[in-house]
Amino acid sequence: MTIIRLFLAGDSTMSAYGSDRYPRMGWGQTLTHYLEPLVSIRNHAMSGRSSKFFRTEGRWQEMESEWQPGDYVFIQFGHNDQKSDPERATKPFSSYQANLHFFIQRAKSAQVTPILLTPIARRQFNEHGILEHTHGYYPLAVRQLAAQERVDCIDMLQWSSQLLNELGAEQSKSLFMQLPPGLYPNYPEGEMDDTHLTEAGAEAHCKLCVEALDQIGHPLAVYNKCK
Repeated sequence: MTIIRLFLAGDSTMSAYGSDRYPRMGWGQTLTHYLEPLVSIRNHAMSGRSSKFFRTEGRWQEMESEWQPGDYVFIQFGHNDQKSDPERATKPFSSYQANLHFFIQRAKSAQVTPILLTPIARRQFNEHGILEHTHGYYPLAVRQLAAQERVDCIDMLQWSSQLLNELGAEQSKSLFMQLPPGLYPNYPEGEMDDTHLTEAGAEAHCKLCVEALDQIGHPLAVYNKCK
């Protein structure tokens, strides 16, 4: 029986965390709950990484060393590409797209199928209860490049924004690290974080991802446990 290997390249919203950070989880950490056991998840996502830093630090090369023809790779960056520090900063339609283009071409040359993902939404509502767009032109740059390179794109920003708007400002708190003091031993003073996900948030975003795979008719959709 052939094992399908799915690699994950991304940032803290996708990466895995130890029990000492619970309930913080990246959505890639719970993806095995939504795909059949035939799909082996190799999560290389890491907190704080942009498309530039993931490449210059050697994490992409490390992932390549494990590849086999027929593998898949999810590529999701953007949160940290917006940062101002030179180690991570990119510009949407130049250096950001250039890094994503490099990832796509390297994957294709190894007979690995790349899938681009837009970053997930931050839980940032205005005073009128409307979810604000915080990612600038980075998601558009992903969509544009995916069309140019003819690779599949999972628009996680669109899917997650829809979910947050449906839940609203108050109910959506459970998906993010909005923790009251004293509830979790790892966060005795609580947490006020609208970027990083709780276990419930990771599960919810995984479900969005596999639903999106179904919608675009991706081959990986046949391994969806939720059908």
